[in-house]
Amino acid sequence: MALNNQYLILDPNLKRIGTLTVDGATKFSNDSVKIQLADSDTTSTSYDDDVNVGSDDNFNGTINLNAQSKKFDHQGSLDVLQGQPDSDKVVAGNNLAYYDELSGHWYVMYIYSTDDASSAAVKHTTTINFTNLCLYTLAHHYPVAITASASSIQTAFNQCFNATGWTLDYQTTNVMTPSITIDGKTKASTLVQTLIQTYDVEIDPYVEIDSQGNITKKVCVITDQLNADVVYNEAVFGKNMTSLKRTTVSNPITKLIPYGANGNTIGLVNDGKSYIVDDEANRTYNPDWQSGLYYEGVVTANSIEDPAGLKAWAEEMLQLYNHPRTYYEVNVTSNFNPPLGASIRFKDELIKPALDASGRVIQRTISFANPYGNTVGFGEYVTVPVATPAWMQGYQSAINSAIETAREDASSVKPVALTPDGNNFTDTAQTKRLILQAWEGNTNISAYIDNKGFIWHRYNTDGTIDTSFNQTGYLINAASNAVGTLHGTIEADYIQDDPEIKLDTTNISYLGVYGPDDNGAHSATQYMARLSNGQYLTSRARDSSGSKDVMFALQDSKFAVQSVMLQVHGQHGGTFGVQEVNNTVYIWNIVSLKNDHDYILVRFPYLPGVTLQPTDKRVQQIMTLKGYGRINYDRQHDMVSIGYNDGSTDILNASDLLAGNYNVLYNFNITDYGIDFNQNTYQSECLDFPYFYFAAGGGQETNEDPHKVWALNVVHKGAEFEVYLDNDLDFPNLTDENREVETCNVFYQNGQPYMLFTFNTNALLINPASMEREKVYTIPMIKRSAVSVIDKGTISENDNTAD
Repeated sequence: MALNNQYLILDPNLKRIGTLTVDGATKFSNDSVKIQLADSDTTSTSYDDDVNVGSDDNFNGTINLNAQSKKFDHQGSLDVLQGQPDSDKVVAGNNLAYYDELSGHWYVMYIYSTDDASSAAVKHTTTINFTNLCLYTLAHHYPVAITASASSIQTAFNQCFNATGWTLDYQTTNVMTPSITIDGKTKASTLVQTLIQTYDVEIDPYVEIDSQGNITKKVCVITDQLNADVVYNEAVFGKNMTSLKRTTVSNPITKLIPYGANGNTIGLVNDGKSYIVDDEANRTYNPDWQSGLYYEGVVTANSIEDPAGLKAWAEEMLQLYNHPRTYYEVNVTSNFNPPLGASIRFKDELIKPALDASGRVIQRTISFANPYGNTVGFGEYVTVPVATPAWMQGYQSAINSAIETAREDASSVKPVALTPDGNNFTDTAQTKRLILQAWEGNTNISAYIDNKGFIWHRYNTDGTIDTSFNQTGYLINAASNAVGTLHGTIEADYIQDDPEIKLDTTNISYLGVYGPDDNGAHSATQYMARLSNGQYLTSRARDSSGSKDVMFALQDSKFAVQSVMLQVHGQHGGTFGVQEVNNTVYIWNIVSLKNDHDYILVRFPYLPGVTLQPTDKRVQQIMTLKGYGRINYDRQHDMVSIGYNDGSTDILNASDLLAGNYNVLYNFNITDYGIDFNQNTYQSECLDFPYFYFAAGGGQETNEDPHKVWALNVVHKGAEFEVYLDNDLDFPNLTDENREVETCNVFYQNGQPYMLFTFNTNALLINPASMEREKVYTIPMIKRSAVSVIDKGTISENDNTAD
């Protein structure tokens, strides 16, 4: 079996199903695979380890203090022309394997997305994006929680990799026993980066493969320093180095302010000073040093409690931050390809200043189709926080950043008071809703503050605080004599790590699968609601001859269809509401009487076997809507949500609607939360007051149209979560090439809320509709527990208020 210049195509079970080659039956092009041991310092906001760079740019790039810089990543992409024998096998969910001569290892790369494009010559090309299978596996694994304990490297990594199918090969002399805590909610992909930094080690996840191309073992090497004993040939510009990019970042820090656990400082062990300085570096790099000025920076170590330990750590960190840093990226000839971790010397006498340096290779980018495009990166490392890989990042990064800023500076949290009912009272018995939001910059962080952190003060006519008035919460009802004298304050000590509600991703349940043609209920399920008796009601669009009807099917607990009914001109059925009254199931939906662009909100009973015409007397026409609306009924709170095509969503009481009153309680627009109707395939929505959920994603998940679910609080409008269903969650038995998220709906069982998900799936994109299958899942919802009252003593008049 030839090893070079090819990729083996593997199915989800890692069985070989095809081959990509540069010049064979199924060709590929534009491949680029990048693997790294650490992050390079190429931005002005990052810092790295202590390497002395003189005016002649002569230095030895030795690793010193910067274990925090370690970060393993292994990503890539390539192009495949469609219409070749194995083109249809290169799809999301399958894998590619390639052989690396330098390491002598095979690597398996999981295909996590594909992008299709066509040229003027009508040649369709698919771009494949992939990541190391080990990283993908770890991203779908949550290690079991353990309490803080002194742990050997074997104990920690074994816990991280347990039940993943990867065998650990320890090639390390590491004897550290740091305190390790696993919370049971952190992905192994994030934890492994933490462990790499904590133990200052490197990893190499590869596979063993037989002569037939079958995977026999998945191995992850844990080593102190990869290829530490390899000293590679000299790289000389004009000989085996074709180009060089040198990036020098000059942003030294000469005064460092460290914070430990719970905001602890080093004052107790540092003569009362909460900072340390490097006067020598300050004299070297700061022209204003004689004025007593320093370049200041702040670092935080949440796991260090002891002030002495915090100071020792800060002194090490200052050595990383106190000087300019240089990083090099070099294009080399195809026959010069040092392995990752190797040490090399590189020279360029033409560059100014002249370059004569040595360093360790921390990044490699290779290409089989274009080996002259190979690059190596070496130089100083950068200190970076552990983070989710870039291909899995989402909205949480903005939220997390805002929350950290709020914690560091409580005064930066701005309260915003809303009066949705206005300030005019018709009588003294009336009350008006007052809503308080918490903003950090441009981010609404209300979902991350306990309800007790929204504090309302009442002021007397003389300007003093009325100590008898004591109300908290982001939503209160105020009497006529209070409005105008109430001020809202955000108490930042109530900021929480978690939002008010989230998915319990460790307890996903697969309920079963059924076909779209069961008992004549043809076509894919658009939406599903669970009834109180354990049965299900589903909708299916029936757009025959432009009629735009919707079929409702009653299915038992095993999803066998019991009966069906047809609502003529009931539209798509992507979302509907279910209301149960005295053992009668009522459906909330819309209808278009003339099948045009005029829509009416309606309610009607589920009637087995009936074809329900729009004017049937059993259809209760509630009121005309201002456009096409997606309807959902909240059974727990007797409320209705109506979402319009522009993203605007109204929340109303069902009783008001039934009385003919379109009295909007809350309004928001889902496009404010990151969905883009020009790219994202909108699917369904659900109200469980005060929370609103909505889902989107096309049949084949792509970077532009991923499968996602969002949640927000309709009262204070803070975002609760944004979850990538393919990358953040591990749905059992969901490996189909074509999978389209349909339902997101909430039901309650024994007081516990669950999110109900359905996916329309097909093994292959080319399969006919009759081969589609509907897969059903539930995920428990976790509601954040209320925190205890924080005793702040006497009330201080905080200027951080909103009237």
